[in-house]
Amino acid sequence: MYNMSFTPFARYRNFTLANLKSLLEVYPDMAGSISWDFAKDLAEERLKGYKRTAYQQACQLGLEDRSTNSFKVHNYLYTFDDNNLTRYLVFWFKTYYAPNPYVKSDDEAFLLYCRLCEDILQSENHSVSFEKFVEKNIGGKSDDILLNVIKAFAAPVKYKKVGNDDILYVSDEDVTAVESEMAFIKTNFPIGETKSERDFFERFSYQNFCKFYNEPEDPLVKDGEELENVYDTRIELPFKQCKKCAQQLVDCIYGIDKFKRISSLLKINDKNIKIVTDDLGGNYLRYIFPRTSSDSYNDESRVFLEKEYEIPVDDSLETCRLSNQWVSTELNEATSSGLSLIALISIINANYSDVIKIYEEDGKWYLDILMREFKLEELPNCFDSDFAQRYISSLIAKPFVILTGNSGTGKTRIAKQISQYLEKDVDGKRNWLIVPVGADWTDNTKMLGFYNPLEERYVSTPTLDFILQASENVSIPHFLILDEMNLSHVERYFSDFLSAMESDEEIPLYKKPVQKGDTEDSKDVIPEKIRLPKNLFVTGTVNIDETTYMFSPKVLDRSNVVEFKPKKDDVLKLMTGATDVNKVETADFGVAEGFAVLASEIRNGVCNVDADVLDQIKLFLDGIYDELQESGFEFAYRTVKEIRQYFAAACELQKEGFSLTRTMDEQIVQKILPKIYGDRKQIGELLNTLETKCKNGVGESSEEMTLSLKKIEQMKKRLDKYQYASFM
Repeated sequence: MYNMSFTPFARYRNFTLANLKSLLEVYPDMAGSISWDFAKDLAEERLKGYKRTAYQQACQLGLEDRSTNSFKVHNYLYTFDDNNLTRYLVFWFKTYYAPNPYVKSDDEAFLLYCRLCEDILQSENHSVSFEKFVEKNIGGKSDDILLNVIKAFAAPVKYKKVGNDDILYVSDEDVTAVESEMAFIKTNFPIGETKSERDFFERFSYQNFCKFYNEPEDPLVKDGEELENVYDTRIELPFKQCKKCAQQLVDCIYGIDKFKRISSLLKINDKNIKIVTDDLGGNYLRYIFPRTSSDSYNDESRVFLEKEYEIPVDDSLETCRLSNQWVSTELNEATSSGLSLIALISIINANYSDVIKIYEEDGKWYLDILMREFKLEELPNCFDSDFAQRYISSLIAKPFVILTGNSGTGKTRIAKQISQYLEKDVDGKRNWLIVPVGADWTDNTKMLGFYNPLEERYVSTPTLDFILQASENVSIPHFLILDEMNLSHVERYFSDFLSAMESDEEIPLYKKPVQKGDTEDSKDVIPEKIRLPKNLFVTGTVNIDETTYMFSPKVLDRSNVVEFKPKKDDVLKLMTGATDVNKVETADFGVAEGFAVLASEIRNGVCNVDADVLDQIKLFLDGIYDELQESGFEFAYRTVKEIRQYFAAACELQKEGFSLTRTMDEQIVQKILPKIYGDRKQIGELLNTLETKCKNGVGESSEEMTLSLKKIEQMKKRLDKYQYASFM
């Protein structure tokens, strides 16, 4: 007798495949961790009662880790079908130890499956009563949930009913196999630190799963990566460094609206501009902005020289600089020695409370950027087209989109307009960049630069500088537009990007950090390696003619390909309408950040598409898989995952207007058809099959998929005319 008394499993539900899948559907599909507060609220929305009992089972199943105030899941499970999820449950139970770290017990932990096998093999007839096993090893009465787990996942241990007894036994022919398995588990999966929730979670990693089954790891499957919560909009303010804090706050509201909201409070005060603070009971910001006529304007001991502000006052714009004479004392204390930081905070909170919030918590001061939801219905009229909305959904689903179409149709223009709409000022620079690709781009140096050994310096590029800028401003989306992307072989200069996008691994630049050019500024140091930031969105525009190169399946498989064919009326109306079709008003403050957050959530698995809709999508894809496979164009996990993300994005953006047929149509024409090419023997029958499927529609609807049917018809005509066809 071990004189223990604990419950090995939470009494929520049985540990079945169906219940495992229901828990996995609660979680974001992600490559790392997000904040626990965000995750638990999301989980509760998807599964009522999650916070009370379901999470206990999830923790014991090794699905989640909350040990460091973060929320982390094993994202590799999202690559698994039902068979592999069942194999996970076997792996989990056979390496499970009790009591686990979530059980309040000081009893010595043991491997539950191995202890069961030991008791069975030590018995005279290789069998034990389940009730006696529980009484000996755990204490208390028998546990039906534990018994059901053993019956389901403990093979070759078998179960039989003898009278009223539940008997567990091992057949003579299985004894050697059980002994060998026990030795393997004890050697490769020792218990370790029994009170560590993180260690318990890592016990059920993808690496250990492969070790348990003696299988090679798939390099495309990622698990256990830490993912910084890059879209956390709470910023700690350097309040004790009141000069720096004041500058940060002033720059924040200047970036929102160039001081328009407080324009009525801005008054000329001799050679300065002041902010009226009468409501606060004093003249606390009387010389906040020295004008060009002020003696302080060029005095670095009195002002911040690095930035000028165009301030609206008395129906004119005044060029000013920000004073650096600040104090952080309370308003009721003497403030004659400087400008009051507290007064500035009060003014900002009174006038910008819908977009930012400044507050004190536990002795520290914080700035919260209150994001606004990115909504299709709030977009300017220039985005009122199926093409524009498909492009936006594609960007949110995955940060690499190819825009194709005839030269001059407006591909670059629409990409630029989206960037302008979400434009943010980043230290005087834009958060978007258009890079014309040249025919001489034969390697990645045109994008990422190179080290010049003669001058002993790193020669950077606008693209590399832009990536580094994005890395330093993680809450702001950055848009990189590669214009005429296929003027050169894409793989020659873009292969590093393609690999890094999928693997999230770093791209090596140089053996050691070096200076960019001859500058000594620390922020201009080129790092040894770079990781593509999550807030970087890449768009490639392509033309198909005799001067360009075709894309390989590797490139097409990693993007949404959106073909642009403008309507005749849209083109001809330029003759009588406005000629400035490129001008786009910038979105309201917080919308760009909202776009970035939505993209992050979608890629981390947030999917509010109804379960029955997902089942219909799966059924349709299952119906075309065999035909695609026979022709060598089958899709894999990446494609399915990205189709799911596209549906999730479309659902979030279109709300009540979401259409299963339309969205499936878009994904067939953007993800499936672009990879199909060949002669009549290779693709003739395949195109006929896809045509039939698209005519029959998806799910219960018989609505035709018009985009796909039109493209298939074009490809069939090319096949008839040239005996060869491709998407582009």
